[in-house]
Amino acid sequence: MTKKETLFKLFEKAQEKGKSIILIGNYGIGKSQVVYEYAQKKAKEKGKELVIWHLLTEEQKKELIENREKLKNSFVVVDIKLQSIGDISKITGIPLIVNGNSEHKVIWELPLFLKVLSREESDGILFLDEINMANPSLQSTAFEIILQKKVGEWKLSNNVLVIGAGNTLDVNISANPIPRPLINRCVFIKFDGFDLEDWIKWAISKQLDERVISFVKMFKELYKDTEEELEPSTRPRSFEILSELIKNEEDIDYIELVAFGTLHKSTATEFINFIKLFDKLDYEKYINEPKLFEEKETQVKYAIVTLLARNIEQIDIKRLMNFINHVSRNEPEFIMLLLMLIKNKSKVIDKILLSLPRDITDRFASILTF
Repeated sequence: MTKKETLFKLFEKAQEKGKSIILIGNYGIGKSQVVYEYAQKKAKEKGKELVIWHLLTEEQKKELIENREKLKNSFVVVDIKLQSIGDISKITGIPLIVNGNSEHKVIWELPLFLKVLSREESDGILFLDEINMANPSLQSTAFEIILQKKVGEWKLSNNVLVIGAGNTLDVNISANPIPRPLINRCVFIKFDGFDLEDWIKWAISKQLDERVISFVKMFKELYKDTEEELEPSTRPRSFEILSELIKNEEDIDYIELVAFGTLHKSTATEFINFIKLFDKLDYEKYINEPKLFEEKETQVKYAIVTLLARNIEQIDIKRLMNFINHVSRNEPEFIMLLLMLIKNKSKVIDKILLSLPRDITDRFASILTF
């Protein structure tokens, strides 16, 4: 099992047994990402709609509360950033006085997310992020939820998995120590990030920019720390932001600005050098003469394959198949990368699979099924 698959197995068992989990690790390494991936996986397995709470309008939230059938068919993820939430009432709710004449009583008005997650039919995840960076009152409430799956008198549904997350003390001076009793009463995981191949699969599923995926695949570097003030470190989140901002962009000055604004300076320099290769290469030449491809150094090969993926719909299928057949004999890893990068281009990938010899499709079948 990969690191992610093992973690998913733990999430599933914890949800079944009513246990909570705390993920502690460096910033930007994918703690939130792994929670959302698990949610997506479980929603699909259960045939439910994945509902991200903070993306709903006020009307949609109220509809989910009132429509029990809709709630039954939803897998709800509530993501709360405790450091920035502000008032504790956003988690605990507020007291209201009703019938204020001779008789009156106090009732507790719950926040909407708690009204949803406390319903018996609710299914999903309550993700309490930044748990050791919140103020003390918020922390104590968060710890109550993690330990007892309740807020005051209101208990969460048995189907709701509670996951907390925070930073280690050595990387965030604002972080507070996690109380020892809490560590010993839940599943406490020191999360050090994704395996490279897990991240590549995720990046492809999210259709990140091909240049970013190829670069990470080539350099095998998702993490690089900086010791300089106001300089980015390289993290999985860094590459995601980079991809979002440069996708479909060819302006090298703009790409360079974004790269140095999201990555460690040495990573950014390597990425820009990789991008500059693209303008120097004629991918048609290598399609016509596959032997030339094998003579190139590794970084150029990655650039050529990335260019092929970016222009795949303009390439003659017969010449492409000749290239694939030739290269797959001696350097199958580059054909695997090409097929991964075009996996989401269904018309093209279908044509290629129909044209490939059986022995090649068998070798590459696993990369097309994740």
